[in-house]
Amino acid sequence: MKYFTIFIVLNIISLALLVAQPSDSPILNLSHIVMEGKNGSYADGGKWDSSILKGKITLLVYFDPDERDKGEIFMPTLEAFEQDLDFSKYQTMLIVNLEATIIPSFLIKAAIRSQMKDHPERNYIFDDKSVLVQKWGLPENEYTTLVINEESRVVFSHTGEWKEGEILVLNALIRSLVGED
Repeated sequence: MKYFTIFIVLNIISLALLVAQPSDSPILNLSHIVMEGKNGSYADGGKWDSSILKGKITLLVYFDPDERDKGEIFMPTLEAFEQDLDFSKYQTMLIVNLEATIIPSFLIKAAIRSQMKDHPERNYIFDDKSVLVQKWGLPENEYTTLVINEESRVVFSHTGEWKEGEILVLNALIRSLVGED
């Protein structure tokens, strides 16, 4: 019981620190975006509409494929979410900024499409024209992770390479928000 109490207290402290972001952050309120056609789409070609972010806790990863190694350490945590969390309350969006990379888009699209059957719970989206950079102010050549609440507000953001301690905090935050802590 002692360890459980310590765990809960640490989670509460971590959440308080994470949610207290500066009010002038350009990504706290996410404007409505639709990506289709030449601007981008789901990996299967369907239109992506940011209104899908409402109603669930969303882990959104926006990355330049040249920077994907910055999130490698994070992948086991993502896989654990996919095994443990209730997808009626949680969703994962992996959005690839294809305009930011020097790698040909057709190669990236083929590689991601080949992963889709192994990870059907992931939503893969292609941003062909850096739409989220322009509309939400996300970094162009980076690996950015957002946690978005049910009201479509960013409650956590991280840009750059992940460190083990940061992943533990993110894990606790998402599980707490989904109600599976």
